[in-house]
Amino acid sequence: MNIEQIRSDTPLHKQYTYLNSAAASAPPQSVVDTMVNYLQKTASVGPYLPAFRRETYLQIEEIRGKVAGFIGANRTEIAWAKNGTEAIHFVAGGIPWKPGNEVILTDIEFHSNYVPWMKLQAEEKIRLKVVKTGPNGMISVNKIANMITSRTRLITISHLSNASGALQPIKEICQVAKKHNALTLINASQTLGLVPLNVREIDCDFLAACGRKWLRGPEGSGMLYIRESLIESITPTIIGWGGTTWDFQTDAYSFLPTAGRVEAGSPNVPSILGLGAAIDYAEQIGISAIYSRVKELTSYCVEKLRTIPGISIYGPDNTEDRLAIIPFNVSGLNPERITDFLEDHRIIIEAGTFMANKMLQKYGIDKMARISPHYFNTTEEIDRTVDLIALLLRQEGAKTVNPSA
Repeated sequence: MNIEQIRSDTPLHKQYTYLNSAAASAPPQSVVDTMVNYLQKTASVGPYLPAFRRETYLQIEEIRGKVAGFIGANRTEIAWAKNGTEAIHFVAGGIPWKPGNEVILTDIEFHSNYVPWMKLQAEEKIRLKVVKTGPNGMISVNKIANMITSRTRLITISHLSNASGALQPIKEICQVAKKHNALTLINASQTLGLVPLNVREIDCDFLAACGRKWLRGPEGSGMLYIRESLIESITPTIIGWGGTTWDFQTDAYSFLPTAGRVEAGSPNVPSILGLGAAIDYAEQIGISAIYSRVKELTSYCVEKLRTIPGISIYGPDNTEDRLAIIPFNVSGLNPERITDFLEDHRIIIEAGTFMANKMLQKYGIDKMARISPHYFNTTEEIDRTVDLIALLLRQEGAKTVNPSA
């Protein structure tokens, strides 16, 4: 992996140390250029010049195949979404629920993979069952197995928690679900572009993800995988041109026999093209190489952070169970003060609840700071970040001892 070349591919690195890929990563210049070139062409020839439009839609379908190959799926099993949230809703709103159906999730789920199921429960379409996790944020496969009943219709899990950094055993969870004829939805928004994914090996039924995080695609890009055998069972939540055919003479309509049935209206062309460029970029580096490097940086960052007096690091104690995401607090420092101080020194991390309030309740806190290094980061950047947090702690401590300082 040529880190020097990778860093030169993104102008950001000339100005900032960026340690916030869990929120959204900076796209390589090639991704931006792909989108800008398309938009410039629409300004030059118009978006509906027939030859240009045919070329554009051909590209969209080629990228659909590219996305499929990236996760081990077939092209017909991939649908476009604006983000992971929308993709999750396509599943939640598309499954034909029956009275008494149960959905199992955990108490550390991200906002967008929690409230859609609460809504269905409020509408009396499902019964929601919540698996409690321990302080390390790891999901017990046995606990899930013990919660499954004959009424369990779906189990939904986030592969990597955005607020704990716990990498979950999704393959084992899917195996348990399969034994009980339960469907599985994996939220891979924090692992697409970070972890090698193969839906055949995982054996999940649905996989939702956005493109703007670890894959380094543009905002407004996302995808949904639907297992081929389940496509016909999914009713689109929105219908119209794109995923629905209409016989105006008989007034009959039907949905496409592919995952694209959930799409309606004009696609977000710039974002889809950018997503394709992001996959090209990731594949040039190699997804296994990306995973290995981020794993190393994660362990390094945790060990460096542990040198700061009064620090609390949340999530797995065992670094083997953690990937890329390191939430923490430092006694005596407001997490937002840490982010502001680092921003003053051109280092970007984040602070907040990360919309994982249930998890924060476990720790008795209302917010925390979070560092999330990607493959383009360096150990030197991590060293400087940790040194500055330690410096801030000393400065704030000195103010407490001598308020006039």
